[in-house]
Amino acid sequence: MDRAAPNKAKTDSSESFPQTIPTDVIARYSSLGLYWRAIAATWRTFGLGKVFAISVVRQPLWSGINRLAMALDNLLFPEFRRVEVKNPIFIIGHPRSGTTFLHRLLNTTNEYCVFRIWEIFTPALTMRHLARPVVRRWKAKSKSVLFPKETGHQADLEDIEEEELLFIHTGNTQFYATITPLAFSEAGFPELVWSDHQPPAVKRRAMAYLKGCIQRQIHDTGKTQVVAKMNYSGTRIRSMLEAFPDARFIYLIRSPLETIPSHLTLDRNTFDHIWSLHRIPEEKLRRYYELRYHYDVAYYRYMEDVIDSDTIPGDRLLVIPYGQLRSDLAPTIERIIEFTGLQPSPALREKIAAQSNEQKRFVRTHRNLPLETFGLTEQRVTEDLGFVFDKYGFPHG
Repeated sequence: MDRAAPNKAKTDSSESFPQTIPTDVIARYSSLGLYWRAIAATWRTFGLGKVFAISVVRQPLWSGINRLAMALDNLLFPEFRRVEVKNPIFIIGHPRSGTTFLHRLLNTTNEYCVFRIWEIFTPALTMRHLARPVVRRWKAKSKSVLFPKETGHQADLEDIEEEELLFIHTGNTQFYATITPLAFSEAGFPELVWSDHQPPAVKRRAMAYLKGCIQRQIHDTGKTQVVAKMNYSGTRIRSMLEAFPDARFIYLIRSPLETIPSHLTLDRNTFDHIWSLHRIPEEKLRRYYELRYHYDVAYYRYMEDVIDSDTIPGDRLLVIPYGQLRSDLAPTIERIIEFTGLQPSPALREKIAAQSNEQKRFVRTHRNLPLETFGLTEQRVTEDLGFVFDKYGFPHG
């Protein structure tokens, strides 16, 4: 692989996927344009019906309510704007790299500023005060499970979840292409992949929005140390460093032979859970798998480009191989504590020690499908991402 050209992403199946970052397309980023592409993809995939009607109404309605509620926050809770966001910690990494495990482990005893799923749905303080009693009633009736364990990522309204999902309200995240039929758009969604190449005004708005959400959460919870999980924001890490110059980043790195089939399996299970796979034409699923793989390769390349170029000062980035979390959890957490300056309570240290003892007995409750299910092979992955295998010493399969 040509490490001198980090923007090139090898694919061996289609000329439709660009070999370089399509900066001309990304420079024309438009949230409205993405919305209309999602609507068009919905029509072509599911036809005119319930899914189409929901897609037309849901995003603009929910985003409008969120914007209105956030505007009301300035009148009803103006003090949140004076909250300082100091030394935030951002956990990043290719999806399925152990970021959820680390994020939730560090927050086992509820000591840091994080978001629960229902709080991500209601980032505005005005909306949250109205939603809190509703969530409690749903929880009491056991109606709060959004995604079961079998999908590969259990999600309950009260679970701590990744803060990347806050961008769902603005549409400026790759998650938007997972929970909407934008996934099946023929144009793909490069604007959401290479976020650092978005127009400057778009990047500033995104960072201002994220900072505002965090300020509100600190104000609401009283917890000042932010420990946020931002997987997909690895490709907007330059923007985040500019917005949060005192931030520290923990980058979890795991073998692509493990992350890519796991990621594609999770997306497949998500599509099945939301729409049912039998309703999605096979050719659209196949195209999505190829596109998702292309973007996954791009993620690894982008992060290595950032690391190799010393874009982030050495004292701001800690790289943790996934295997260290599995086999040497306690000392790995100590490295994280030293790097971040976290001051965990004795209770949290006990939880970490207990989890360290449990590691060897961990059994995954879901099954990842083989690469061949998605039209991929181990040979292709190891060739396209050879620089990752070589740098981190991952087995080539």
